[in-house]
Amino acid sequence: MKRQLAYFGGIVLTIFDIFFLIYITFCPVDASFKFNVIAFDLFLCACFWVEFLYNLKKSDDRKAYLKNNSLGILGMLPFNSVFIRALRFVKLAQLIKIFILIRDDQKVAADFLKKTYLDKIIVIAIVFIVVVTVLVWLVDSNITDFRTAIWYTFASMTSTGYGDVVPTSSQGRLIGIIAMVGGIVIFSLITAIISSAYVSRLNRDKRKDLESKIDNLTSEVEKLNKKIDEMNKR
Repeated sequence: MKRQLAYFGGIVLTIFDIFFLIYITFCPVDASFKFNVIAFDLFLCACFWVEFLYNLKKSDDRKAYLKNNSLGILGMLPFNSVFIRALRFVKLAQLIKIFILIRDDQKVAADFLKKTYLDKIIVIAIVFIVVVTVLVWLVDSNITDFRTAIWYTFASMTSTGYGDVVPTSSQGRLIGIIAMVGGIVIFSLITAIISSAYVSRLNRDKRKDLESKIDNLTSEVEKLNKKIDEMNKR
């Protein structure tokens, strides 16, 4: 229970951290507010590293632990960079995954993640968004700042197409096509996984209900058989 609360607290703090980092990245703020946000981010990264090193020390297979948490390490880097800050989403996805494994039946949750690769798909989606945003920002002269680049990336991936931001170079348009196709694939996969999980949950609940009814009927039949046996003996 304590571990579950600790990871839930980590998820909440990480969400606040990401929100404030996005705010100081895209909105004009005074120096003192920016300093406090960066200080909070550094403190949170320090907590992440303490948790990481503690789990690494307790792990039976440290090489496997490092391999499985390699992306999470990138999400704990405290560097004051827009690209590094975006990797906090990777750490958030990892915390949510651990929280789910702790909260629910670990075997069921682990099997679900192993079969669907949902956690890996979310991490790939985050990395894909960051890479596309950086590339379109660097190669297209019509997209001059990071805020515009990330707006264009989300508008392209969701096939919204507002038309307020349009790449003018061939490279920028090619990246736009990649963003559109990638967005369709990623969101389709996530939607399919969530739908599959929902249907599986319904089927599992129906199966449990049916098994419960069968058990009740079996119990009633056994009681009737006992009564019949008693009547025959009389």
